[in-house]
Amino acid sequence: MPAAADANDATLRTRLGTWSQRIALDAHGIGLSASLRHPRRMTRRARHFRADALSAVRALAPVQPTSTRGRRGKRLALIAFRDYAVVGRQWTLSGQSRIAGRKPTAAAHARVAARYAAAANRRLVAAGKLLG
Repeated sequence: MPAAADANDATLRTRLGTWSQRIALDAHGIGLSASLRHPRRMTRRARHFRADALSAVRALAPVQPTSTRGRRGKRLALIAFRDYAVVGRQWTLSGQSRIAGRKPTAAAHARVAARYAAAANRRLVAAGKLLG
């Protein structure tokens, strides 16, 4: 029986690692576009980031962990990726506001995104430790 438990938790750990790396690469691209002052490129990448976050939720949802740590890790990971979807939406709104010349609105959306991103990062690290 332990082999089956390890297999499902291992699948979850592998998928979590794959999607975490993809999200990290997307976030790096968004940060680069923002720092180089390319709001249109940032907006496009933010949409892609959100789509990847939602894909991660769909990829992790069907995996059935068998250990208690696996179940807790999965729950934290799903919450984290849902938060990342909110982050992507807020970054998109921030870029659109920046393009439209509404800097205070863009900054407000960026602050919301930063708050959700920090929470998602903490949850994803905790999920990784539980599954590690």
